[in-house]
Amino acid sequence: MTAREERIADLLQLYGPPMLQSLAAVVIAWLTFALLSRGLTKLSNRGLLPTDLRRILNAVIKWLIMIALLLVVLGLFGISVASFWAALSGVLVLLAIGFVAVWSLLSNLLCSVLLIIFAPFRIEDEIEVQDPASPVTVRGKVLDINLMFTTLRVTSETEEESLLRIPNNIFFQKYVRTWQGRHSQSIRSYMAGRSETHKQD
Repeated sequence: MTAREERIADLLQLYGPPMLQSLAAVVIAWLTFALLSRGLTKLSNRGLLPTDLRRILNAVIKWLIMIALLLVVLGLFGISVASFWAALSGVLVLLAIGFVAVWSLLSNLLCSVLLIIFAPFRIEDEIEVQDPASPVTVRGKVLDINLMFTTLRVTSETEEESLLRIPNNIFFQKYVRTWQGRHSQSIRSYMAGRSETHKQD
């Protein structure tokens, strides 16, 4: 027997049983999904299960079986499942953090566009923002609106003035009361004026 044939024989001896067991696991997983899917379809045809719910359950079962199959195959090939879970958990945490950050950014950008379109308040208006579940309110004069924040001039109880920047998506989650100012200016014309000023600079 040549060295190449010996190496192939060693590989077959080493990986042959796990490959056969993995193939068997794939067949069992496919049969399990087929049986469960057929059962859900029968329940749906009899009117015992809504069609939309059946589709959702099918998708959930499919992904659960695929994850379980992946873990079984990794275990058959001697890969530590605990290490895999640790790596997967780290990746999921990073994805979740990135998703939250991106979602917050996109939410503020979209809300800034909606503020321009619906104009619940104008520049130089005085507004009061209140959480429906809390008696605490924030009141101030609108000075500036950009793609992320709305800037208010707020006067404290000690008559000290300060600037408060509120993320734009807050205005679609809280109550907003408005008092029209003497020199109110629409947000659209205000932002158009700002863009012209930047072009001249």
